[in-house]
This record gives sequence, C-alpha cells and structure tokens, in this order.
Amino acid sequence: MSLASRLCVFVPAFVACAAVAGCGDSYGGRLAVSGTVTLVGQPIKDGSINFFPQDGQGTETGCPIIAGKFQLARKDGLRPGKYLIRVTAGDGKTPAADEGGGPGGNTNIVSVDLIPSDWAEASQQYVEVKQGDKNEFTLAIPKTRPVGKKR
Repeated sequence: MSLASRLCVFVPAFVACAAVAGCGDSYGGRLAVSGTVTLVGQPIKDGSINFFPQDGQGTETGCPIIAGKFQLARKDGLRPGKYLIRVTAGDGKTPAADEGGGPGGNTNIVSVDLIPSDWAEASQQYVEVKQGDKNEFTLAIPKTRPVGKKR
C-alpha cells in the first residue's frame, strides 16, 4: 500500500475519532453566552457581568454590558455548568470631592453602583450553561441600590 493510500485511510479515521472524542474542540468545551440585563425594567446603559464557576468548570470570566446586552463569544465563553453571577453598573457621576486630579483633569469616574448587593457583591444569583442550549439569559434586576449606599 502506498503512502498516499495509507494517508487516505488514516486521515479520515483520525478526523472522525477527534470529532467523536472532542479533541478537535479548539475552544476547550466553551460555549457562547449572551443575554440582556435590565434594572427596574430599563436596559442597563453601561455595566459589567462576571461569571464564577460553581461546578469546577475552570472558566471564570466577565464582559461588559452595553445598552442592556452582554455577549461572550465561544472562544471566550463558558464550559457547561452552574455559575454565580455578579452585575455592576455605576451611575456615571463623579462626586464633587473627587473632581480635579492631575494636569488635564481627572478622567477616572468614581461613581455609585446602582446594582443592589443581592445582585452585586453579595449575589446569590445563578445561571446554568448547558451544552446544546442557546445559553441566552434574561436578567431582570427588580430594584436599585438604596440611595447613599456605596459598595
């Protein structure tokens, strides 16, 4: 049997084995994840969402929320399993005491987090990423952080 003949038999068999075994998955089992986030019925203008694995998946990540939407491409996505989520979104206002800074002014916005602690630093909110699902989540935060409470 010639080398070309052997390759014609070996290569398709290897590709089939890799596909079945999952070795051909260049993203390590990660899945795309997306969704919407509203705060008291309105899309969050600008914020972030973080995902913390609860089942030993090893894919802790986060992404921005822009105009109420977030999206993780598959290459940056999550492996299947349960995740604790934390959301943050500032009010975008710099307190008067923080204005100033170096030459040219201070461009670092120090703002109050609008997200209540039960969705932010003390979150007990979870999502489950599943193989074969669209993994599109709708998160509706029913209330804002009480006025005067900073994180």
